Amino acid sequence: MATSSISSTTSTASSSTSTAKTAADVAALNKANAQKIMTSLSAGSGVDTASLAQNLVDAERMPKENAINAKIAKNDAKVSGLSAVMFMMSELKTKLEAVKNKSSFNTLTVGNSHPNAFTATATTNAVAGSHVVSITSLAQPQRSVSDGAASATTVLTGLTKLTLGSDNPGVVDWNVGIPSGSSVTLTGGSFGASATVNDFKSFSVTVAGVTRTLTPMPATATPSDLVADLQKQLRNLDGSADLSVSLSGGLIQITSASARVLSNPSLTKTATIEMSPAGIATGTSGTTAAGALSLQNVKFATAASTSDFKGFSLTIGGEVQTLIPNPASPTVADLAADLQTQMRAIDGNNDITVTASGADLVFTSASSRVLSSPVLLANSYDATPSGVVRAINDRNLGVKAELVNTGTGANPFQVMVTGETGATKAFVISSDSTYLAFDSSGTRLSDAADADFTVDGVAMKRSSNTVTDAIAGVTLSLKSPSGGNASLDLSRDVTTVKTNITALVTAYNDANDLLNQVGNPKSTLDTYGATLVGDSTVRMVRQQLRNIFQSASSTPSGGISAFWQLGLSIDEKGVMSADATKLDNVLQSNFSDVVKAMTGNKENLSNYSSQPAGLVGDAVRGLTKLLATDGPLVTRSENANTQNSKYQKELDALKTRMDALLARYTKQFASMDSLVGQINSQKTSLKSSFEGMMAMYTNK
Repeated sequence: MATSSISSTTSTASSSTSTAKTAADVAALNKANAQKIMTSLSAGSGVDTASLAQNLVDAERMPKENAINAKIAKNDAKVSGLSAVMFMMSELKTKLEAVKNKSSFNTLTVGNSHPNAFTATATTNAVAGSHVVSITSLAQPQRSVSDGAASATTVLTGLTKLTLGSDNPGVVDWNVGIPSGSSVTLTGGSFGASATVNDFKSFSVTVAGVTRTLTPMPATATPSDLVADLQKQLRNLDGSADLSVSLSGGLIQITSASARVLSNPSLTKTATIEMSPAGIATGTSGTTAAGALSLQNVKFATAASTSDFKGFSLTIGGEVQTLIPNPASPTVADLAADLQTQMRAIDGNNDITVTASGADLVFTSASSRVLSSPVLLANSYDATPSGVVRAINDRNLGVKAELVNTGTGANPFQVMVTGETGATKAFVISSDSTYLAFDSSGTRLSDAADADFTVDGVAMKRSSNTVTDAIAGVTLSLKSPSGGNASLDLSRDVTTVKTNITALVTAYNDANDLLNQVGNPKSTLDTYGATLVGDSTVRMVRQQLRNIFQSASSTPSGGISAFWQLGLSIDEKGVMSADATKLDNVLQSNFSDVVKAMTGNKENLSNYSSQPAGLVGDAVRGLTKLLATDGPLVTRSENANTQNSKYQKELDALKTRMDALLARYTKQFASMDSLVGQINSQKTSLKSSFEGMMAMYTNK
C-alpha cells in the first residue's frame, strides 16, 4: 500500500503527560510528606513544604489534565487518519482523470509507407483509418541574391537607400475614409485576412496642411503595438500632444483634440531603408562626467548636412529617448529647434534645452539630470554588403538577409534575401546603386510557391510545408515530392488505456487497504493505523467507493454500462481485480461503446458540471465533492482541530487555576512551618527552664 508518501496535516497539542507523575506516584509522595509532618512536629525538624504543595496540586490537576489530553490525542489521531484518507482518495481521483476524457482512449499508431516524402503525427483528435497522400511540390520561399562585392566591407558607391516590400498587392486591404462633415477624426481601414503589422511599411497623414510620414518600428508585433508606435511618432513630428492614435476593431483611428483638419491618409506597402554613405555622417560625440549638466560636441563630419541626420538617441537620467528629426531642418540651428520640441514632448519636462554652437549640438539639463550616451542613428548602417544585411534584418520585414561567400571570382561576397514560404509571400527588393542589384541576369535562386499535394484524391495547396488541416487531428510535415501515392495508416493503440486502467485498480486497492488500516484497532501501521476506529467516516467513504464502481453508467452504449463489463470486479473483502483478457476483448470489439460508457464522449468537462459524464466522469465528480473544502472529509478534520483548540484553552485555564492553588498552598505551608518552628523553640526553652529548676532542687 502506498501510504508511506502520505503527508499528514495533524495538529500537535501541548501536553504534559510525558512528564506528569502517575496517580500512584502522587499518593506515595503525599503519604511520605504526611509522615514528615508528624515526625517534624515531635522532633522539630524542617518540613519540605514546596514538595508537599506541589504534590497536593498534582493530585488535583492530573485527572483533569489527563482526561483533556486524551481527548486531544484522539482528535490528533482522527486528523491524521482523515489526512491519509484524503491523500488516497486524491490519488484515486488522479488515476480516474487519466481515463476521464474521450481523447484519453484515442491513442493512435501512425504507419507511413514513404517517410522520406513526409512525416505524420497524430493528436488525440485523430480518427483511426487509412489515407493516401501524394506530394507534387513543396512550399518554398523566394530567394533573391545580389551582385557580388570584393569583401564584406566594400563600399557600394552611390548606395543611400534600399526599397523592400510585398510583391502581392492583396496582402493589405487598406480602406481609408474621412467621416462626412467631420474635420476632427480620421478613420483608417483594416488589415487583410492574411496580413500582419509587418506588412504595414509606412503611413502618412496631413495635419493642418503639413504631411507627416510615420515608419513603424520593427517591434510592433500587434495592432495595439502599432498604434502606440504611431502615436509616439506623430506627436514627436507634430510637436503637440493633442493628436491621439487608437485602435477600434480592425481600424486605426487618428483624432485631433484641437479640431485641426486631418486628411490625405496613405499606406505604403514598401519599406525604404536609409543607408549612410561612407564618410558622410560619421558623427563624433563626447560624453560628460557623472553629474555634469551639459552634453556637447555632437558634431557632423565635414561633408555632412542635417539631412544625413536620420535620428538621434540620448540617455536622460538613465532612460533612453529616441528622436527622429523633421526632414525640413536645413541647418544645425533648425535641427536644434526641432530636437528641442521633440525632447520636451517626449521627456515631459521643460528643463532640457537644445542649442546650436557652430557644428555642435549642446544639450543642457537645468535640473542637473545626467545626460549621456549620445548615438547618431545615421551611422547604423554603412553602405557595404554587411551593412545591407544588418539594415534588412533589423527592420524585421518578414525576410531574412545573410552574407554568403561563394569563394569564386573577384567579387565572391553576395547578399542573399530569403522570404517566407508561400506564393503570397513574394517580395521586391531594389537599391539606388548600380553596385547593388538583386536578381540581375536571372540570378534569383527560387520563387515563392505553395505546396501542391493531394490527400485521398483531393488536390490541396498550402503556404507552409507543415499542414495541420488536411486530415483531422494529423500534422503532416512535407519533406520532398513523393513520386506517386503513399499510404498513411492510423491504427488504434489500446496499450495506454490498459495501463491506465491497471493503475486505477492499484489505486483503488491502496485506498481500500488504508480504510481497513485506519478502522482496525489492531493495526500495526505506523502513524495512521487505528486512527479512525469506530468512526463513521470510514463507512461513509467505503460506501461511496462501492457506489462509484458498482453503479450503472449515466451514458450507457451498446450494452456497456458498468465496470464489471470491462473485466473489473470487487470481491467480498473489497479488493478489486482486472481480467486482462476480458478487458482486451471488449476494447477490441466494443471500443466506441466503452469510450461512451466511461466518458460520455466528453472532453475536459468541468468536475462541477451537471451533464452526464459516464462512469469515470461521474466518479471524478463524486470524489471532487468528497475532497472539496466544504466536503465531509475536510469538514470533519477542521471540526477535530477546532475541538482541540477548545481543549487547549481548557488546559490553559486549568494551568492558571493550579498555579493559583500552588501559590496558596505554598503560602499556607510556609506559615505553618513558621508556626511549628516557634512552638519548637518555646518547647526547647521550657525544657531548659524545667531542667534548671530540677537541678536546683536535686542539687544535680
